[in-house]
Amino acid sequence: MAERWNEIASFGTQIHSTHNSNERAAAATHPDFSVNTTQGSRQASSRYCTDCGRALKACLCAHLPRIDNPTALLVLQHPNEATHPKGTAHLLTGSLRRAELRVGDDWERDSALMAALTAAPHYLLWPDETAQPLSALPAEPAARFVLLDGTWRKCYRMLMENPTLAALPRVAIAPRRGHYQIRKAPFDGALSTLEAGYHLLCEWEGESARYAPLWRLFERFNAQWLAFSQAKRGE
Repeated sequence: MAERWNEIASFGTQIHSTHNSNERAAAATHPDFSVNTTQGSRQASSRYCTDCGRALKACLCAHLPRIDNPTALLVLQHPNEATHPKGTAHLLTGSLRRAELRVGDDWERDSALMAALTAAPHYLLWPDETAQPLSALPAEPAARFVLLDGTWRKCYRMLMENPTLAALPRVAIAPRRGHYQIRKAPFDGALSTLEAGYHLLCEWEGESARYAPLWRLFERFNAQWLAFSQAKRGE
């Protein structure tokens, strides 16, 4: 759901990428997120960051905070979103110590993920008519929240094609205006994945100060892209 939080919502110490069988052909061009992004290792001869896959001039790996988040997040990213330069999922998960990013779309074949989803309480951030507000959930320290990252259409299809994922209890955060200025929002209130994760954690834990560095990273990301766009237009 990034991009219905990119378009509805978009959902540890390291970022972990998992490729399903139907996307292995794309693995060679997918950035390797298995290295801790705070290390910022780069090849001098390359124009691209070897951690996030972005052009070095757009890389924000050196600016990722390391936040000790009590509540774990799991972001399931559609393969088409994995190399999108305006995506925010890697910024979210790379900034949180208890966050995981997996790439794929056929999750029923991922036995490790299926086992994890049934072994502990998991909630899907998906604000439809069945979704509960966070305030209605029981206080469960082991609870983990799942966010989908991709276009609204891709995320909806991913949900419909993965029964275990679709069966997760759904939750919604309080409606708010999005600040994701670099991609066109499909509707009022649409949030990027980073925004969705940030607001979910702040609302669930009630400790917004803890996640202030994450919001500052998001503002930096927005400003970087807006400056690039203005320079390209000669403004």
